[in-house]
Amino acid sequence: MTQSPITVSEQTSMKEAVLTLQRHRIRHLPVTNGTKLVGIVTDRDLKRASPSLLLEIEREEVEQVLRTTLVSSIMTREPVTATPDTPLVDALRLMVEGKFGSVPVVNGDDLVGIFTEIDALKVLIEKEEKDSGDSSSGSHSL
Repeated sequence: MTQSPITVSEQTSMKEAVLTLQRHRIRHLPVTNGTKLVGIVTDRDLKRASPSLLLEIEREEVEQVLRTTLVSSIMTREPVTATPDTPLVDALRLMVEGKFGSVPVVNGDDLVGIFTEIDALKVLIEKEEKDSGDSSSGSHSL
């Protein structure tokens, strides 16, 4: 789990959300009101909501949409969440069954972290290295 993840508010513009994702090299942004989780927005949500440059509209019009559309209008409200006590296998099952790239981690309504595909891969690497005793060869093959 990544503790204290990068977040945005409901009043964040799509443009600022895109820049935040790029700046931090992440794909999932919990949306908060203070510390309370109110939604999540992903790079896919932002791409889907963005006007296509293939349409015959001016670049300035595209920029206007990105500047004026708020994250609150495209975010997933009430996302599936986990708690700090959720067993790893249960969090992974939520992600696989829901085809989610991440699960926000909450304590009550408060966001305390996010568990992402990358976090899951890190856990797998650590386990493989521990099980094999050698970081260069894992115990399982593809």
